[in-house]
Amino acid sequence: MRKSVKRAVVIVSALAVTGVASAAWASWLANGSGNAYAEAGTAKELVIHEAQTTATLYPGVTGDSSIKIENPNPYPVRVDTLKWTPSDGVQAAHVQPGSTCNNTGVYFGDFSAGPVGTNGLLGGLELDLGAGETKTFTLPKSVRMINNSENGCQGAVFSIKVKATGESNAS
Repeated sequence: MRKSVKRAVVIVSALAVTGVASAAWASWLANGSGNAYAEAGTAKELVIHEAQTTATLYPGVTGDSSIKIENPNPYPVRVDTLKWTPSDGVQAAHVQPGSTCNNTGVYFGDFSAGPVGTNGLLGGLELDLGAGETKTFTLPKSVRMINNSENGCQGAVFSIKVKATGESNAS
């Protein structure tokens, strides 16, 4: 009887060792596969509320303008370019009664380094807007009035239709 008890202990021990080894082996071979998903948001266009001259312009003068930009996106944006299309013209408001200011003679662009140009581009900017932020920026030497401005434009406030270009500025 002793032999059968010994044999039973050996068999049970062997089975226990085999079971533990199998469990350990199985835990190393646990595999799985599948897909992880994420959805990208859609960028919203920046909103230009105002772009107007802040300088007192008269023929031959270059001055500053201001622009109010809204970022409706849930992430920060850096505006690096503002573009004005000359065919959009420049609108004059607060014209003196009885006067006209159809030919404003006002141009928008980079006039910081020289004579009048009509490229309508102001690049190399770093106008930073936080997520959901609306902010007003001053643009140095960005407007110019040339000599053929109508006399009725005296005292007018000029608004300029521009398009902002930028990109996500998330860190």
